[in-house]
Amino acid sequence: MQTKESPLNLKKLNKSKTVFIGFLLIINSAMLGQAISPILVGNNVWYINPSEEVWQKTAESGLTLIRIGGHRYDVEMPSKETLLDWVNRIQGMNAEPMLQVSQYQTPKQAAEIVKFFNIEKNGNKAPIKFWNIGNEPWLQNGRKPFDSVGAFVETYFKPIAAAMKEVDPSIKIYGPDVCDYIDEIYNDLFGGKNDITGKIPGKGYYYCDGLSWHRYPQGDGNPATDGYIDIFERIVKAKAKTDFVNEKHHRTGDDKLIWGIGEYNSKGGEIVHTWENGQMFGAVLGAVMKYEGLYAATWSMFEHDGSRTGTDFSFLDGDNLTPRASYRHMEFIAKYFKGNYVDGISSHQGIICFGSKQDDAVSVLIMNRETSGELAYTLNLNNKSEIGDHVSLSLNTNVSKKIEGVIKAESSQLLIFDGSEIKMYSYSKADFLNGEAPSLRGVR
Repeated sequence: MQTKESPLNLKKLNKSKTVFIGFLLIINSAMLGQAISPILVGNNVWYINPSEEVWQKTAESGLTLIRIGGHRYDVEMPSKETLLDWVNRIQGMNAEPMLQVSQYQTPKQAAEIVKFFNIEKNGNKAPIKFWNIGNEPWLQNGRKPFDSVGAFVETYFKPIAAAMKEVDPSIKIYGPDVCDYIDEIYNDLFGGKNDITGKIPGKGYYYCDGLSWHRYPQGDGNPATDGYIDIFERIVKAKAKTDFVNEKHHRTGDDKLIWGIGEYNSKGGEIVHTWENGQMFGAVLGAVMKYEGLYAATWSMFEHDGSRTGTDFSFLDGDNLTPRASYRHMEFIAKYFKGNYVDGISSHQGIICFGSKQDDAVSVLIMNRETSGELAYTLNLNNKSEIGDHVSLSLNTNVSKKIEGVIKAESSQLLIFDGSEIKMYSYSKADFLNGEAPSLRGVR
């Protein structure tokens, strides 16, 4: 993370909204979707050493991945002792660490870090599987013309990746973590003139295993709608690009190129601490599941004292470390979305829904982004749509269940179906503003 500005001009929101509504209403949910990544819900640990309370709150959220990276790491890596402490804390909460090596260090130095954690195993609980090389190279290196950035990244990425995998060929390396999904850069690096996705000469493994990028939407619109649309458009591009590379290089199985979001959030501290930002997080994680992303890591656990100003991108608020709406929506998905992703269809553009299915258990997240009133709905888990004055919500889970409910404006509901039992957790903007956690509002 460096600066939260975008090199791209914002598109007209009306056009984007039309595309998004079409995405909701024309969705094909004829079968269960792909398996949900076991490291889907991620965060970033900022350079300043987090307190014990921050680590504890982070563990309680159920996160499955924490990235150790950012601009500061590129120019001033923490000591190995500090990194080892953080890695052990992350692994101790049953999450995966993702460790960044610097784009400015030598390949030998990067290889030594891999050796320290994965070969020598200096007290860490397990080897580190997931790695990054560098952070936001366009911003950090003079904002050069987009068509020149690919060559610059290729120059450092390939030698460093080759040296790291010489030490441990089993690791997975992601990059280049540009500050935005910039078409010219990703076209050149992923299957283009500066391709980093081929095999290392003489080896059976590849330089790069995953396409990673960052995004902080810069518009002044509602994060729950406009911010989500902004990130959604980039998710679609990332999926298409990895599909293209996999076909070009015949990458399949464990060698398949995957994509992930190394950093995301709204554009600044004041907007980060909003209800709407939390619903943006829920929608982004839903889209990452749908488009087969490996992880989406928000920036960050805690920084700038949770002050709601400047570079406060925390998911915890202020001195009392109250979880924000972003934390709560991440927690819903980290703890309750397992197995396979299930698309949802809504008859109302203000409500979105999606779910997961594992064995006989089904979880459904419903988010009402309307700002006033309440809406009655009927939810079908067998892909049937209802006709009437209420909102029709449907998912194809092959489970014969239908329930009727009411959802208030600016609120989210998590429904968990497990055999004959149905639980519903309710979380609203009022709850968020009062610092309250989601509540169990009904068991049937």
